[in-house]
Parts: sequence; structure tokens; C-alpha cells
Amino acid sequence: MQSQGAEAVLTAFARTPGDVAGARRVARRFADLDEGERSALLWSDDAGARLVAVVLLVQAMRAEPDPELTDEYLAAAKAERFEDPVLVDVAAEELVGAPLVGGSTGPLFALAKSDVAMVRRIAVVATLAFAKHGDAEVPLAIAGRLVRERSETVQSALGWVLRETGKRASEPALVAFLERNGRFLTPAARATATEHLPPAERDRLRA
Repeated sequence: MQSQGAEAVLTAFARTPGDVAGARRVARRFADLDEGERSALLWSDDAGARLVAVVLLVQAMRAEPDPELTDEYLAAAKAERFEDPVLVDVAAEELVGAPLVGGSTGPLFALAKSDVAMVRRIAVVATLAFAKHGDAEVPLAIAGRLVRERSETVQSALGWVLRETGKRASEPALVAFLERNGRFLTPAARATATEHLPPAERDRLRA
């Protein structure tokens, strides 16, 4: 199918419930959208346009990994174009984390120092790629850098990623981390992080 442009994408997205599933359906339909049109969506003032653009980036990365896709995504995030955490949660693992597995993790620590809360959330969520490879060290190291932050944007991501790190990589490492740092998490983040621990352990770490 020939590219029908950003306007056609928005028209198609308007016919969906406006959620991630809808964005994925539209992105599959417009998989051949050219880079200029995708960029127009990513930098649009329309929240739906940005969501579809981010899903298109993930789709393109799956088809043919390219560091320029990561750069395009991070440029928008650093420019504070992402107001909704879903733009991080659907993409950071594949666009930012996965390319770093087995290589330097320096870029993650640089993102964790960003002045932009959504970029710091990217640093956290991107580490899911490591947890899914059985590596607890990287997620817990990034979490350790950000655990004292009070931003809900970051805290909610910490709870989720810590939980997944315990499930997929190392429960003992998660427990040790929470024993050292759990008091710095918000109650909601601590509750999420401990969801899959044995009841006695969970209660102890939430106390």
C-alpha cells in the first residue's frame, strides 16, 4: 500500500477506541508510511498521532533494527513531547533497552540523569530487556539511581520493573534491593514491586 500520509493515519486512528490496541492496528495498516510522515506524527500536537508514531517506530525496529530509530524516539522524549507514560511503556524496552543488551549500558545511566522525568522513566522501563534475559544487575542498578525520586512518573515505573526483575531474573536480588532501598519507594511502588513475593516476605518488605 502506498503511503497515505499522516492525515489518513489520524483518520484511521479516530475510528478506533483510541488505545494502544487501536494504535497497533493502525500501525500495521500503515507499515509503509515514510519516515517524514512518521516524524510528522511523532512531533504532532495530537496525542493519538504521537502514540501511533511510537508504535510505528517499534514496528520498524522489529522489522530491521536501526539505531536511528532509537535516536528518533529519544529526541522526541528529550524535547518533552511525551506527556503520557504509555509512550514509554509500549516502546522503551524494544527501542532503547534491547539494543544495549550484551553491550555498554552507559546510555541507560545517562538517560537516568536526564532533567526530563519521562526520559528517566525510559531508563527504568528499558531495563526490562535485561530482566527478560535473566539479568537483575542492570535493572537494579538503574533503580538504585532513581529510587529516591518522588516523581510518580518514575516511581510507578520502578514498582513495575522491580516486580518483573524479581519474577524474571532474580527474586533474591530483588529482596536484597528492597531491604536496602524499599523505604525510599512510595507505598504504591513498594506494593507493586512485592506483588509476586511469598506472602510473609511481601508483608515484611511492605511494613
